[in-house]
Amino acid sequence: MSFVCFNRIAIMGPRSEVLRFRRDARRRLSPAFKKALDQPSVAFSLEHLFRKNKLPIPEPDGVPFDAFQIGKDVLGGHYFTSALPMAEWHIYARIEYEVEVKNYEIFNLLIPLSRCYPELCLVDSQLSLDSGDIDAMYIARGRCSRWTLPEERCNAHWERAAQENGVAKLEDAYEDDDVRSNAEEGMLAEAIAHWDKHVLRMLRRRGSL
Repeated sequence: MSFVCFNRIAIMGPRSEVLRFRRDARRRLSPAFKKALDQPSVAFSLEHLFRKNKLPIPEPDGVPFDAFQIGKDVLGGHYFTSALPMAEWHIYARIEYEVEVKNYEIFNLLIPLSRCYPELCLVDSQLSLDSGDIDAMYIARGRCSRWTLPEERCNAHWERAAQENGVAKLEDAYEDDDVRSNAEEGMLAEAIAHWDKHVLRMLRRRGSL
């Protein structure tokens, strides 16, 4: 059974380490791949990250391909990614990525990657486009903790988004693309923010060792 997940991924830590991750995650594309994907590079390439860090490809599903070639044809997969500008975050740096992917839960791939970037903390806020569930995973040094946004908080975001977009009835809001986008953005942001204090505490503790 196929499923689609939208992820907002936050990478936080010392500026030099965040810059290294951003550089490692970006993959410049060949002319054929540029044409297939209609973009010059992939901002968050799991293929490139695993290859750069010499990590074994997980079995049985591997990693999402940026693009793949069959004979002379180059095809893009169901894998869309973008990066937000790097920003200051307390005394640290932070970069966020948006990734939509089919048949993968990205946090499972971030767990082995996190061992390669031990000075960073990663948070993956994941929306299942099938069930509507919002989960946020804190990932660092090969370990993962999971938190689910409560239903009442999801409902609060839907109600807020409906009001902001002038939709009176909540049942109509679920069918409105603008309301849906607004609500989902708010839910994903809250899910990431759930881990902010924990991340800051962990980063400060590492700095004091």
